[in-house]
Amino acid sequence: MPGAPVDRLALCLHEVLANIIAHGGGSAHAAPIRVLLDVRRDAGAGEVSVTVSDAGAAFNPLAVPQKALPQTLGEASAGGLGLVMIRRCADWLDYRRTDERNHFTFGARWSPPSSGAPITRFGRGRDRRVASTRVAHERRRGERRKTALEWIALFKSADPREIAAVLAECEVLALPAGAALLRAGETNASVYVLLSGRLVARLGPAASPGASVAIDVEPGECIGELSAIDGKPISAQVLAQSEVRVLRLEREVFWNRLMRQHGVAENLMATLTARMRRASEKTLALQREVLELEHLKKELDLARQIQASLLPLQRPLFPGRSDIEACGFMEPAEKVGGDLFDAFFVDQRTLFVCIGDVSGHGIAAALFMVRVIGLLRTLAMETADPGQVLETLNDRLCVGNDASIFVTLFCGFLDVQAGELVYSNGGHPVPIVASAREASLLPLPKGALLGASSGRHYASLRRTLAAGETLFCYTDGVTEAESPAGAPFSVERCLERLRTGARRALPELLDDLHAQVVGHTGSPALADDCAMLAVRRPAP
Repeated sequence: MPGAPVDRLALCLHEVLANIIAHGGGSAHAAPIRVLLDVRRDAGAGEVSVTVSDAGAAFNPLAVPQKALPQTLGEASAGGLGLVMIRRCADWLDYRRTDERNHFTFGARWSPPSSGAPITRFGRGRDRRVASTRVAHERRRGERRKTALEWIALFKSADPREIAAVLAECEVLALPAGAALLRAGETNASVYVLLSGRLVARLGPAASPGASVAIDVEPGECIGELSAIDGKPISAQVLAQSEVRVLRLEREVFWNRLMRQHGVAENLMATLTARMRRASEKTLALQREVLELEHLKKELDLARQIQASLLPLQRPLFPGRSDIEACGFMEPAEKVGGDLFDAFFVDQRTLFVCIGDVSGHGIAAALFMVRVIGLLRTLAMETADPGQVLETLNDRLCVGNDASIFVTLFCGFLDVQAGELVYSNGGHPVPIVASAREASLLPLPKGALLGASSGRHYASLRRTLAAGETLFCYTDGVTEAESPAGAPFSVERCLERLRTGARRALPELLDDLHAQVVGHTGSPALADDCAMLAVRRPAP
């Protein structure tokens, strides 16, 4: 049965017989165990069905819950995995109990290697020379015949007439793009020579192409020779990258006839050496990429720590003061992000607060965020006008901003004794003011986002923050976080949570809002950076 999954069926039969002998009881040993083999073939494809019958105790293996494979050696225990292997190796399973006997059936199917594509013979049609190989019309016929075989590396310097005689009845398979010529883990008894098209041999997990080594197979090169030599399962997944034609050399032809031809063995060694050298070079390149990726991850972890150290993450922010409460929260969507907030006193009674969102994610946004934080801390000490702070910040951010990164920003100065808040805004989401009775949006002056174009004007507004009121600022990663159905978390949900939680401690309030956002998305990893800042004048 060439091409049939004999090894898989043999493993299934071994496990079934071992189970009957070990657990079938005295009746299983007293009567013969019968094995019925049924093979059906059609145009190279086929199926094999094996039925094992015994007179042992009634036992339906399909009713037994499948044992989970251990993830570690500590979880491993003896026994119970035979049926797991049978389920994996067989294409179908069936159990019946008739005539006081157990009848367990398993089977497998196989298809021709060409997946239904036509099979021809070498030397008929255009198979003897790759389509891209051109031969001058003035060459003699003998030279053309020699060239038609010498472009195949395996037959270089060999006698073309003897090679042609051996190959006359060998099959040429036509595979469509995407078809598998060889599959990792399967057995193989043939050597294949690529005549035309593109093949790639992929070493490593097929589910993770980025973690595997891909080796291109050029026309004229052979593939499958290692598994044909040592008889071990195939180590690589060989896929057609385009429509291909391959010459199949079966074991008997390859070893008993071709390898006896002058120069073929040396050519095979040269081919293996060249492929091993290419594989080694690609493996080393992949290892370098892995090392560079690990180094980059360490650098990103360090960058995240540095970024976190720039933000006031103490909870609460000013534990030594009784005239103001403040708390912030920031969670980047990646290792580092572009959201920011800050709160610090410019004098004994004036608190500067700000929150912003840099466009994009990752390292570029994080670097721009550091620049914004540094400039804000300087500008806030130079003027008490938030509109002037944004105008100067915008002009400075536009200088050298070739990457066209921008930031939305809200900032203000709060007199913690009188409660007067002077604020300005540059394209940022509207903050919320909440008390024990209500929560509403803070009126905002118009202002463009910062860093896009210089010379912008930013107006300022004033509002008195009453005792017990909370100013809640946020980035769009909070309100625009989407559920699996695509619905945003929304400002309305923030208003409702702030109404019901106006009396809670600010760290608890922000943690609750963050938990609500995460629960809304259904994923612990948010799609956008998330930042929040809450400032409250304590009630008497």
